[in-house]
Formats: sequence, C-alpha cells, structure tokens
Amino acid sequence: MRPPDPKNLWPEPRSGNQSAASKDSVENKLKVAVCNGTVKLDDARNAIATDWTTALAEVGIG
Repeated sequence: MRPPDPKNLWPEPRSGNQSAASKDSVENKLKVAVCNGTVKLDDARNAIATDWTTALAEVGIG
C-alpha cells in the first residue's frame, strides 16, 4: 500500500492515552534513529506496523 492510498489514511484521536500525539512521538523517534543509522528502515517499518505502542522497544531504542 502506498502512503497516499486512501486505505492508508484515517483520523487519529487527539485524546486518550494512545493519542495521535503519542504515536507522532514514536514516529519521530524512529525517523531520527533511521536517519542516524541506529535502526534499519525495514525494522522501523515492521515494528510500527506490528504495534506502534511497542515499536521503540522492538527496535531497541525505547
């Protein structure tokens, strides 16, 4: 599925303990880790696609 595919787009809640802000933080930390070579892109993609709430621990940065 490509990023602009409508099936890949949905609203994320801005409240609660698993809010969009929480997920954004995980996404940003993964991006930094990939860009600085700490984490491989495929590993980051797989971790966040599997369960974003455990993605940082899965790749060893959380």
